[in-house]
Amino acid sequence: MSYTQLTQDERYHIQYLSRHHSISEIAKRLNRHKSTISREIKRHCPQGQQYSAEKAQQQSRLTKQRKRKPYKLHSQLIQHIATLIRRKLSPEQVCAYLHKHHQITLHHSTVYNYLRDDKSNGGTLWQHLRICSKSYRKRYGSTWSRGKVPDRTGIENRPAIVDEKSRIGDWEADTIVGKDQKSALLTLVERVTRYTIICKLKNFKAQDTANAVIRALRAHKDRVHTITMDNGKEFYRHTRIAKALGAETYFCRPYRSWEKALNENTNGLIRQYFPKQTDFRNISEREIRRVQDELNHRPRKTLGYETPSVLFLNLFQPLLPECCT
Repeated sequence: MSYTQLTQDERYHIQYLSRHHSISEIAKRLNRHKSTISREIKRHCPQGQQYSAEKAQQQSRLTKQRKRKPYKLHSQLIQHIATLIRRKLSPEQVCAYLHKHHQITLHHSTVYNYLRDDKSNGGTLWQHLRICSKSYRKRYGSTWSRGKVPDRTGIENRPAIVDEKSRIGDWEADTIVGKDQKSALLTLVERVTRYTIICKLKNFKAQDTANAVIRALRAHKDRVHTITMDNGKEFYRHTRIAKALGAETYFCRPYRSWEKALNENTNGLIRQYFPKQTDFRNISEREIRRVQDELNHRPRKTLGYETPSVLFLNLFQPLLPECCT
């Protein structure tokens, strides 16, 4: 039985029948679900009072009018929404951040409507939204070599605790290839907190990639238990990484990128800042660090709208001035 709003006539029937009949009997006579009748009476029948069809109908009409009335954003709030959108937060993340840190309650549809209006007026805020499509990532190296990593241990042998996500310290590693396969970024993501480290690689040599991983994670050595990688040649020196960090390394099965979906998703977030065909040789270390910081200070829905930096480093960075409210 599909739900429809109670009519005025039905409300008068409820008023009359509620004096002598049970909720189940009223529902049966009106061909309604008993929970519909129960909610209606509880909503419009204050304790100790009789149900009034006239008052219930009036309240229902007022509620509909309020729902139709669009929420008006004041200028300061618009500025703060724009600031957060430019930091690549989604409308849902914007609303969660404003509610959690500034006690501002806003529905994400209001933010979407504002962005739609801004676009129709020639604005560019919509360009900061993530486009939900899977980017094609070119692979380098010949296909025969993928899956031929020396001394590799497959992901099927990885401890179950990694999938349980009950501890901090299990990482995923990957690379983002730049224009003409002449530059790349190394990305490392911690599975529980989503904390992300981004490094620029000078080349694709396994020795240099190993050095970059060790440099990036050495400061967090006590929270590096495992690192899961794909089968690219750049990770051939994984045993050196494992020895230097006291960690275990595991490899996805060839061409199964979903086995480290978190890193693939994070690479998609990074592509918001560095689109395909970006030449990372022209991107400064300072700019890469800025992107890393923005990602780690971005509230995530999967973390209850907490940030990776808070969960991994216990470090909170406000995204708006305290005078926001």
